[in-house]
Amino acid sequence: FCLEENASDEALTPTRGGDWDDNGIWRVLHNHSWNADHTYVLNVFNSLNKINFDATNVLGFSPSAQQAAEARFLRVLSLYYLLDLYGQYPVRSPGENLLNAPTVKTGAAASQFLIDELTAAIPNLPSVGGPGIATKNAGNTLLMKCLLNRGAWNNRATPTFADADMQQIVTIGNGIIASGNYAYMNEYFKNFDAGNSSSTENIFTI
Repeated sequence: FCLEENASDEALTPTRGGDWDDNGIWRVLHNHSWNADHTYVLNVFNSLNKINFDATNVLGFSPSAQQAAEARFLRVLSLYYLLDLYGQYPVRSPGENLLNAPTVKTGAAASQFLIDELTAAIPNLPSVGGPGIATKNAGNTLLMKCLLNRGAWNNRATPTFADADMQQIVTIGNGIIASGNYAYMNEYFKNFDAGNSSSTENIFTI
């Protein structure tokens, strides 16, 4: 959230009292003047790659079909943010020798890998699930986001968006709405209850 929202005009972070200005970390994000040592730039990269590594590791230990699908979903979720924020991501095959450098994907190859992985995983995801369980609708929502961003990932300077991708997004979105699994909450802030299990709006929560 910090890197995607505070680096734009969508969010500002007020600081007060003893943490006044937080040594300028928010101004650096807002001004796009960060470097690789910035607290959030470095920590987000490491945290997302920890998810990437752990999910890939699960795939190397003969998981069930659902476990493998959930691991692939979580790996794509981490790679989605890595690609969106850093323009590239490292990826390994399950069981690959860790002494070897990972494959680094960018552009069209990176976006296609995410779409292919989700397309393969979604059929083995459960139809319903509680907090922390990726469902078919969670997979489809992430697939929509990948299709929506593919044009920008493939060419950030002059992005183009394929009509077929846009039509697929509409079809997937209509399917999620028509599933009957979701409805607006009468009280909006109930969507943020600590248990993450009472909302009829949330699709995937921790």
